[in-house]
Amino acid sequence: NKELRIKMCKFASQNRKSRKNRNEYNKNIMNLKLIRKLLAMTLAVLSIICASSCNERKFHVSGTIENAADSTLYFENMSLNGPVKVDSVKLSADGSFSFDGNAPTAPDFYRLRIAGQIINIAIDSTEAISVKATYPSMASQYEVKGSDDCQRIKELAVMQMQLQAQVSMIARSQQLGADAVSDSISSVVESYKQIVKLHYIFKEPMKASSYFAL
Repeated sequence: NKELRIKMCKFASQNRKSRKNRNEYNKNIMNLKLIRKLLAMTLAVLSIICASSCNERKFHVSGTIENAADSTLYFENMSLNGPVKVDSVKLSADGSFSFDGNAPTAPDFYRLRIAGQIINIAIDSTEAISVKATYPSMASQYEVKGSDDCQRIKELAVMQMQLQAQVSMIARSQQLGADAVSDSISSVVESYKQIVKLHYIFKEPMKASSYFAL
């Protein structure tokens, strides 16, 4: 009987240890599940915060267009399918305007437009660009601050308008024959291409202004 009691005591002790081990195992499993749940919740919250932060990153375009009271100024995105209206404002007497939008992940092209007068703008990240112009000569005579790319785009736009004026003048010339007109136009166009390639595209190929020049 004594031996039996000793065996029973050992068996009971082993059972208690076994239950204790099982309890500790179950407790560890519950802790792991809780940690995983907390980690998942933390990641979800961080994702929301990150998305919210990214959405709050803005670019700003502001300035004044003089002599354009009551005119509608359009702010347009130059998409692959053509210009898309982003916003517009009817200008007051002082000509002030302000547009903003979500910062792009890569440089993007926009434009300010009143009727056929256009100012091209490159937006990169969270830039703040200031434009000052006078209507109806805003396309060629304007000041832009806050972006070197926008300054180079202005230079290119003026050169393009000068090229168009030269080509138009040659084409209307009554002193040149058809072959002379063709040769003269080819010459001024080739000269423009060389200047653009050397001073813009080859010089800084990754700039938005270089893409604008293509």
